[in-house]
Amino acid sequence: MKVLKACGLYLVIVTLIVLTLQANAQTSNTLPQVSYLLPGKDLMAMSEKILYKETPQEDIYLYLLRPVKKSREGLPAIIYFTGGGWVEGSVEGQISNAAWFRDQGIIGIEADYRVKSRHGTSPIECIQDAKSAVRYVREHAEKLGIDPNKIIVAGGSAGGHIAVCTTIDGGDAPNENLSISSKPNGLVLHNPVLGKGFGEEFFNFHPEFSPLLQVKKGWPPTILSCGTQDSITPYHYAAEFCKLMKAKGNSCELITIKDAGHSCDWPATNSSFLPTIQRMKAFLQEHKLVR
Repeated sequence: MKVLKACGLYLVIVTLIVLTLQANAQTSNTLPQVSYLLPGKDLMAMSEKILYKETPQEDIYLYLLRPVKKSREGLPAIIYFTGGGWVEGSVEGQISNAAWFRDQGIIGIEADYRVKSRHGTSPIECIQDAKSAVRYVREHAEKLGIDPNKIIVAGGSAGGHIAVCTTIDGGDAPNENLSISSKPNGLVLHNPVLGKGFGEEFFNFHPEFSPLLQVKKGWPPTILSCGTQDSITPYHYAAEFCKLMKAKGNSCELITIKDAGHSCDWPATNSSFLPTIQRMKAFLQEHKLVR
């Protein structure tokens, strides 16, 4: 009963904060100091919409959220890819995560990418787009006010998978400028698809894109979360991935969300959101990727 009352109080407080933020945003038409609880549509409308790739299906964009405090130096940036099983998914899905990092003084970016329901594409195109997004940000880092050596790539579920794939060799789109690295300086993953469980049919044909099979020495510092009751991206695969990373000499930390299922710590109204994302930021600070 006490737990139910606490959860109810949390939801009431979150609702009041959201209503206040919406009112302030509508009045000023600019992002407030704290923005992550705003609806995804509002965050999209107030972001810098940047064309990063032209594709046969349609042009695709980055949605950049810039911190309130200006900086003369390039800032760290985090690029998020939402989940959706490579089939569904849109920018609204995880832009709140990018907004939370933006509220901490980091440039938050949500990257759209092609998915089957909207573009008739496969996971291959998802991976290509993720790599293209990172390359665009790194190539235009000075113009965007970003430190090209502090680009963190993040995502949830299938978005977490393509985030990992930015550090795997291969899978680049035709005519990509391969002199610009798509490899991130850090990885932040929420219940990611890792090569077993969800998507096994794809990985049977494309083992080269299975993170569990491709872990190598030299991968960037990585932190991931997973619920112990996740039936889509099971917890034991996240634990296996973390073990493999450490065996190769890489820094990796797994945040365990007890009794949680898939999407264990998002959206932002999830009670596990703040504790998890705060630890993720602390991990990045420990590796000198953010302040």
